[in-house]
Amino acid sequence: MDKLKGSVNVSEDRLNRIEVKLDRLVDVVESIARVEEKQSANDTRLARFEYRIDKMEEDVNVIGNVARSNSGVAKFADKFFWVFIGGVMSILAYMIKSGIS
Repeated sequence: MDKLKGSVNVSEDRLNRIEVKLDRLVDVVESIARVEEKQSANDTRLARFEYRIDKMEEDVNVIGNVARSNSGVAKFADKFFWVFIGGVMSILAYMIKSGIS
């Protein structure tokens, strides 16, 4: 009879150890699932950031092209302004020298 009690006691201890190990395994599996969810969320967020950066790069290229084309216009306007001012000053100097009021 004692032998039977000892055998039952050993079986219960073994079952308790298995149960504890299973609980630990469940905790680890839950942790892995949480990590996978976070990784999936990060992948989605990263894809969105990559899209936005690509869009910004396209916008910067468009703005660069506009700035390059406008720089020619600005250079022409600057030269025209100074030629115009020079012409006005020349006319004024001629008028003053000629005595025309």
